[in-house]
Formats: sequence, C-alpha cells, structure tokens
Amino acid sequence: MAYRRFNLILNLRILILILLTVATGYTIGAGLSWMTSIALLLLDIISVLALIRFLNTTNKQISYFIQAVKNDDTTLRFPPETGNKIINELHEALNELNIILQQTKQESRIKERYFSEILQNIATGVMVINERGFITEVNTAILELLGLQTLTHMSQLSRVDPKFKSEIDQLDNHQKQVLTLNGKNDKTQVIARCSVINLKHENIKLITIQDIRGELERKEIDSWVKLIRVLSHEIMNTLAPVTSIAQTLKGIWKEKIKTDASFSKDDDIESTIGGLDVIGERGEALIRFVQSYRILTKAPQPKLAPVEINSFSDRIKILISPLKEDFKGEIRYNTQHEEFTFIADEQMVVQVVINLVKNAIEALGSIPDPVIEIACEKANNAIEISVSDNGDGIPEDILDEIFIPFFTTKENGSGIGLSLSRQIMRLHGGTLKVSSSPETGTRFTMVIPER
Repeated sequence: MAYRRFNLILNLRILILILLTVATGYTIGAGLSWMTSIALLLLDIISVLALIRFLNTTNKQISYFIQAVKNDDTTLRFPPETGNKIINELHEALNELNIILQQTKQESRIKERYFSEILQNIATGVMVINERGFITEVNTAILELLGLQTLTHMSQLSRVDPKFKSEIDQLDNHQKQVLTLNGKNDKTQVIARCSVINLKHENIKLITIQDIRGELERKEIDSWVKLIRVLSHEIMNTLAPVTSIAQTLKGIWKEKIKTDASFSKDDDIESTIGGLDVIGERGEALIRFVQSYRILTKAPQPKLAPVEINSFSDRIKILISPLKEDFKGEIRYNTQHEEFTFIADEQMVVQVVINLVKNAIEALGSIPDPVIEIACEKANNAIEISVSDNGDGIPEDILDEIFIPFFTTKENGSGIGLSLSRQIMRLHGGTLKVSSSPETGTRFTMVIPER
C-alpha cells in the first residue's frame, strides 16, 4: 500500500514537472510575456526542488534504517505521525520490517544457543579450523579427550601429540581415518572425519573426533566371551563323561577287590585304579579351571544405586585392611575431596578395587620401599578411581595384552582378574585404563561416567 501511494505521488510530481517544463518552453518559444515565462520557470524550479526533497526524505529514512540494521540497533523506531501520509506509511512499513528482523534475529540466537548446547553435550569431539590454523569452535568432548582447558590454535595440539596434529592437518574433505592419540597417561584410538566448507571466501575444516576405545574394548570382550562360551561348552561336554566313566570303572575295580582278595595282589589292577584316580582328579581340576572362566560369560548386570564417596572410601579401607597384614609396604588413601555421590554397583566396583590392590601387592614383592596409593576424584564428567604403585612397571611389549583372558605373568595366575575387571567397568558404561613405566610405576584407573 505504501509503495503504491509513493509511486502514485512520484508519478504525479514527475508529470507536473514535465507539464511545467513544456509550458515554459512553449512561452519562451512563442515569444509570450516574459513575466509568464519567468513565473513558469520559477514553478518549474520549485517542482524540481520539491521532487528532490521528496526523494531525499524517503531515501534518508531508508538509509537510517539500513544503518540501524548494520549496527544491530533494535531500538530504532520511526514516528508514526509526521504530517505526511507518504512518510507515515513508509515509517509504518519500516517499523514492521524492523520487528520482523528482530524476531528473526531472536529466533536465530535461540537456535544458535540450542545447537551450541547440543555441541557441548555430545560425546563426539568437534573443532573448526580456519586456514591460518586458528580453532574458532571447539566443544567440551574434544578438550577432555586432549586433556586441555582451552584450545585456540593447532600449535597447542602439537604440544599434546605432534604426530596426531600432523595427521589432522593432512585430512582432506570427506576423509575418514583411524588415528592414535598419545596422551599423557595412555593411548587412545579415535576415528577422525573431515569436512571442508567454504565460508566467507575462506576454506575451513570441520573435524569430528570420536573415541572408539570403548567400542573396541566392547567388541574385544564380546569376542572373548563368545570364544570362552564355545570352548567351555565343548570341554565340559568332553570332560564330564570321561570323569564319570573313570569314577565308575574305579568303583567297579574296588568292588571286585572287596569281593575277591586275589585282585588286591594284582599290580596291574592297582596301577589301573591309580590311573583312574589320576584321570578323575585331573578331569575335575580341568572342570574347575573351565568353570572359573565361565564367570566372564555370566557377568551379572550392575545393580546401580547412589554411592556416597566418603562411605565408599571407608568401606575400601576396611576391606583392604586384611591385605596389609602380609604387605610390608604402605597403602595410602588419597581421598581428601568434597562430598559427592556417583551411580554404580558399589559391590562390583569394590571387587575391582580389591583385585587391583592384590595385583599391586604381588607386583611389589621385590621393591625395597613399596607404596600403593588409592585415589577417588571427579574429573571430566566422570568418577575416576585409581590404584597406583611404585613398582618397576609393566613391560611395554605386554602392556596391551594384560586385559586378554588367559594371559598372565603369574606362576599360579588364571588370567581372568583384569579381564573381568574391565568387563565390570564396561557394564557400568566406563572403562579400565592403565599407564605404566619403570620411572613412575603402574597406575590403573577405573572410569565411571556421571549419570
């Protein structure tokens, strides 16, 4: 409506200007009264000035509006009554447009905040890198993965792991690659994806990094569970009848000895009975061995409940106290922290802690001044319970194998303790990590995510 009225007035003014110009030219060309010519010329000039003023007024209002939009000024309001209907309608249209722009900006900010919250709370790490190596966007997940408080430039990534930084730099558009991040305490396998986006005449990289360690651990444990289940089934099916037959034959021969004394003097019969005893004993021992591994295939689901950290620490101290009787070193408890509660199956978590402490005691047998430290703390949206020792550390060539079922360096070990402990942590949605070196000793860390 405002445009139509404006267009009508503009055309009318132009028409009047044309008519005055034609009339002025006619009076001058026809040699009419010079007074008439001057009067028409003055009217012509006044019409031109009025047209210029009319256009400048509208352009000025539009210019004010454009500047206000550029400066993000949402307070600009044009007066609704100016004494000029055209300007009034223009002001009304600009005010309406300003309201629409404000609503659009507000909705955009709400969406931006909404997506920012999503970005900060997803488990996948995200960072945006410009051509100069500056990181313009980064979320909490990637900071936790890298162990950094802030991340503003790729040079900071070099201080964490130069090789990892170089591999990130080499990622091309739509490329996906499995990388290893060497952190301060352990190695983490991640999958990195890259997307290149042209934004404001600049190519930026959108990098997503996902920790796949937990998924690999889950698949590894699941594979071992399936293997143990199959082996247990086949071994038990084979051993059970062998053991049963050996016991039956042994009973038969013993019954014959009771009924016929001549059999008791036969050395071959005595050897046979002795052999059947050995078969039975070894069969039963092998059955017990297999049954000890079947616990991996039947690990109970955690009964999750709130656990208060101080009472949990007190319970750990009580249950570990019997282990200190045969331990010549010192067990320290670094549990001075603020009161907090976490969700877990307390009995299962305590079981893992005790198992780790037992392993540490056995590993410190030849250390002059052995020390074990147990610590509980909140870190990176998770509860971390660690068991550290000052031993010689675990050799690097077997560090990746200690969680494999059946693997053990102990003479009488079963190779099930650490495997079961990691599975318990996985059932809690967490993990069991290890870092070890001859200089710092060994540190096992149980990670339980906050709920």
